[in-house]
Amino acid sequence: MKTALTCLALVLTLATTACHRTARTAESVAATAIAWREGDVDDALIEAKESAKPIILYWGAKWCPPCNQLKSTLFKNPSFIAETRNFVPVYLDGDSPGAQRRGERFGISGYPTVIVLRADGSEITRLSSSVTADKFAETLRVAAGRTAPVEQVFAVAEKNPASLSGDDWRLLGDFDWQNDPRHFADRKRATALLGRLAVAAPDDALKHRFALLGLVVGADKGADGKTSLGPAQQDELVRTLPAILAKPAEVTADRQELSYSAGALIASLPDAARRAGLGSSLIAALDRVYADASLPIPDRLQTVAADIALAKAAGGTVSPKVLAKVRTRTAWADQISRDPMVRQSVISNAAELLHDAGDDAGAKHMLESELTRSAWPYYYMLDLASIAEDEKDSKAAIGWAKKAYETAQGPATRIQWAIEYSKTVLRQAPDDKSAVESSADAVIAELARNPGSYFQRTRVKVGVWGGLLHDWSGKHDGDAVLARLEQKMQPVCARQGQEQAICRNWLISHS
Repeated sequence: MKTALTCLALVLTLATTACHRTARTAESVAATAIAWREGDVDDALIEAKESAKPIILYWGAKWCPPCNQLKSTLFKNPSFIAETRNFVPVYLDGDSPGAQRRGERFGISGYPTVIVLRADGSEITRLSSSVTADKFAETLRVAAGRTAPVEQVFAVAEKNPASLSGDDWRLLGDFDWQNDPRHFADRKRATALLGRLAVAAPDDALKHRFALLGLVVGADKGADGKTSLGPAQQDELVRTLPAILAKPAEVTADRQELSYSAGALIASLPDAARRAGLGSSLIAALDRVYADASLPIPDRLQTVAADIALAKAAGGTVSPKVLAKVRTRTAWADQISRDPMVRQSVISNAAELLHDAGDDAGAKHMLESELTRSAWPYYYMLDLASIAEDEKDSKAAIGWAKKAYETAQGPATRIQWAIEYSKTVLRQAPDDKSAVESSADAVIAELARNPGSYFQRTRVKVGVWGGLLHDWSGKHDGDAVLARLEQKMQPVCARQGQEQAICRNWLISHS
């Protein structure tokens, strides 16, 4: 009996130790990972009401490069993870059941989007993914204590920005101004509001940020893709950009806009000497960003985009010196990126930089090498199709686009990839009616597999695609093809619930 009791005591001791170890392990996991509720938005809203916590909603996709950047950097940051405990965190994958409908509900479209919601589902703010991790955590801390919806903040900002609080300014400074179809589908409204904020902001860094964002959002782009600024915008750029470039902290905060947009803005200036001076200062400032090892690899890599934009604006092609710089930095990013999520966030961008710099062979080699490594190779196939199209290789472009669609995963993604395949055929083989109809059939087949999915990204992309088909028919005597396609779409639209009326207008021209 004593032996049995001893054994029982030993078992209980081991069990208790195991329980403590399990608890410590659970606490450790909680401390190093976000407790996402995957796709469970309605239950999250209920929990938010019961717990008096706001919701942080992340909308993304597994294949999306900037989404993978968030997952590999911000979502692993201890400060950010700690702040998420003050929220009900929800991850909504764009391919999950009902995701596009929920995207419509919350006014989110582009991947990735991070928004903070009240328990009633109204928006507190949406956060720019370009914000550094430490600043992101602080902005979350501010958002956690908010009760007013963002519409109230916008209303105050438009009428009397001087009355905005310090927390208001914090949220507006880190707001995702370029990814908000709900509040700023009208670009002019966003531009005007950013202009008011630039004048009224309480410190120079915010003034400069709002002014730069106003230029980025408000710049016109012609059919040739070139950026143009009016005289007042040019004066604003000449005032604002040197002030930002003189402050390393501001360069880091505004690195996304400086990398991707500032080169094109500078290229629109009429004075050659001014273009050269500002361009040189921009490149020097971004080279320092590239050298900052504390920043994510994609952020450092993207800085060379400004070199390409300025070089092409000056002479149409990049110089051997700039091309060598692009090759060196893309090779560095390729070599240093070992984690699969990091690679997904880097390789497509690196290949695009090579392509933009004129090294199509290097871009194709990088993408083709990744096809066997990546869990989402279909993403790179669309890049390969785009390069083939630029090279006037129609057969290869259509081949890659078709393969990308055929291997794509996820219902919403398959619809979107089928649309890209069909659009490629429309551009590359418009005289081949059989190919046009066959590729369009692929889109309709995917829509048929997903009743009730005609929302958000799907609805928008189908609408644009339908307009292109309508225009194609007028130029290529395609009425018979369109009649057959419309007949096939009728039962598909009939299964789209409340969206069936919009679905039936899928062939209206958007040109």
